[in-house]
Amino acid sequence: MKKLNVIILLMLALFSQNLMAQTEVKKPSEVFEMYFGTFVNNDTAVLNKLNDYLKPTVEGEDAYQVDFKVVSQEMMKESTDNFLSAFSKTTADACRKEAEDYFSAMMENFKNGKLTVKEVKVVQNEYIEDQKIAEVNYSVSFKVPSKFSDIPSGDIKNVKPEDLKKYLVQSVRDFKNADKTVITAQTFKLYQLNEGGKIYYWNGSPDEIVSGLTDFYFESFGSK
Repeated sequence: MKKLNVIILLMLALFSQNLMAQTEVKKPSEVFEMYFGTFVNNDTAVLNKLNDYLKPTVEGEDAYQVDFKVVSQEMMKESTDNFLSAFSKTTADACRKEAEDYFSAMMENFKNGKLTVKEVKVVQNEYIEDQKIAEVNYSVSFKVPSKFSDIPSGDIKNVKPEDLKKYLVQSVRDFKNADKTVITAQTFKLYQLNEGGKIYYWNGSPDEIVSGLTDFYFESFGSK
């Protein structure tokens, strides 16, 4: 009888260890929401939560180091410079502030995209035998203007500063008073990591979220 009790206790211990080994620290949907909040909404508080969650998997370090203020400034300068390069230097110099306001309003609407997680499927990784993947199917809605005022016509190098300013100021108003909602469906994969008897989810290329959404977002402007 004692032997039977010992066997039962061993079985229970093994069963308990197996359950612990399969414990998810957070559900895939929760982890994805942190990725979205970090890389789309650019929320520093969410970034800190994501790094705290992943620290056990990266020896206590921060998995992602992003200074949103610096990134935003660099993106703003590059976008503004590229846009103004099409115009004469006189017009470009006179309209730099309005162009910056234009891109700021545009990206603010993007960062305010609303996430809805539709479904999460956990499937076997066909390339790694002992790893599973959480496939997150989600949708994002953006507010965009249904139409824009027309960009000044004629040779773009001959556009006058006052005409470009008028266009940019009106476009900023269009973004701030966006009257149309567009929705896109996307999929993102999170890979399981087993660390300390617990399951974590992560993706080394979070920019995939942004690239897929920006393509859709910029194509939606002014569509009927």
